[in-house]
Amino acid sequence: MSNGQNEWGVTFGRIGFLDDILTTHKNLLSVTRDQDILFTVEREKPNDQLRILCADEYAFGLLLVRRALAEFKPLHVIYVGGAWNGYTPEAKEYCLDSKIGLYNAGEIGGGLWQPEYWKYAKRDEKGNRVYSYKAA
Repeated sequence: MSNGQNEWGVTFGRIGFLDDILTTHKNLLSVTRDQDILFTVEREKPNDQLRILCADEYAFGLLLVRRALAEFKPLHVIYVGGAWNGYTPEAKEYCLDSKIGLYNAGEIGGGLWQPEYWKYAKRDEKGNRVYSYKAA
């Protein structure tokens, strides 16, 4: 995997980490990468394609969601980075309303199994949704 240039400051390590997640995911038939940080995956179930943006932000906010859409639309999933990264409540709400998955490393694998991939959330012991909220 070559590492080109990107204006998002995403490192080769972060891109490679997401590539590993995607290429080993059991519901993905193919993974391609374009523009350094944009992945296209073909899912087995349901039989569809998703465009995934690879980012690396501690707290991915609404402004960054809008920038991502302006630069890479259509987008189906925005990957914000490692399990310690997250997103603001406003960004998550906007993405849910827009049917865009907004996930960190601990969440994206589950989302890729779901037909309605944008709705996936981890659950606590009581079954409540748990999101990776961070303050911007």
